Amino acid sequence: MKPLQPLKITSPTPITELKGLENQARIFIKRDDLNGLLISGNKTRKLEYLIADAKMKKCDTIITCGPVQSNHCRTTAVFAQQFGFECHLLLRVKGAPDKIYTGNLLIDKLLGARVTYITPKQYDKRMEIMNGYAEKLKHKGKKTYIIPEGGSNEIGALGYLDCMTEMADFIKQHKIEAVYCAVGSGGTYAGLLLGKKLSKLTIDLNGIIICDTVAYFKERIWEICQAAIDKFNLSAKIMDKEINLIDGYVGKGYGIPYYEELKIIERLARSGIILEPVYTGKAFYGMLGHLKKNRYKKVIFIHTGGIFSIFAYSKDLTRVIS
Repeated sequence: MKPLQPLKITSPTPITELKGLENQARIFIKRDDLNGLLISGNKTRKLEYLIADAKMKKCDTIITCGPVQSNHCRTTAVFAQQFGFECHLLLRVKGAPDKIYTGNLLIDKLLGARVTYITPKQYDKRMEIMNGYAEKLKHKGKKTYIIPEGGSNEIGALGYLDCMTEMADFIKQHKIEAVYCAVGSGGTYAGLLLGKKLSKLTIDLNGIIICDTVAYFKERIWEICQAAIDKFNLSAKIMDKEINLIDGYVGKGYGIPYYEELKIIERLARSGIILEPVYTGKAFYGMLGHLKKNRYKKVIFIHTGGIFSIFAYSKDLTRVIS
């Protein structure tokens, strides 16, 4: 099968050098946080393919899942509204949900997404639950399309295959030695790795995990890559040893910020770049820690967006702002 033609609603994003941060390596940032307003962030590249697939299959209803402040779910709600799909979001929340909507959840609700809250225990069986939810909607005459957590499957990964291809000339011209990104569901890293192989780049691709384990993500990323290779007949071969994942920056768990991360968010904000506490804050802080142990001279950090979620962490950020 040939790769899908994506719904191209974004333009290539810039790569800018970060100034004023003392470090032995020059740090460039791929500004995927600038690919739109409500759709800003890495999920857009994935959804351009996933929604194209849903349209091709003549579906009318989108179902997906994520944490209550999911950037993916917010972006899915925007795409659904723009392309005429009914949108159902299964959001993981611990305990009773807040009565006042904030951050991404507020945008989900404003856009008219149908929100169902599920517990962390239920979320462990999220694909099973989404399939059951889809079956109920089928009986109501809906033709559903299920998007996995983070849009991370062989179709969504094509978006970050494109991203690496988009960066390839810059990487070669500026002699970039490594690319860093956050790893939260595996699809972004998988796409970048496929793009690296197809563009014949020799850079290191380093993923900072922000939840789960290195072992879990190594297997998940390999599965996504292999599924894409098989489905779209890509001329690439992925070896386990090529998946470079970095642990030690998760903190107490997914979406739980810590002091050092919050301070780096504050520090970069003074340079005009907003990170957030769930993905990019931990990933950027992890990159700085990793750079202390490596002799890279030039690297790229993939800014995967997520600005709206900072409003759900206003108390945490307020405590550290100087």
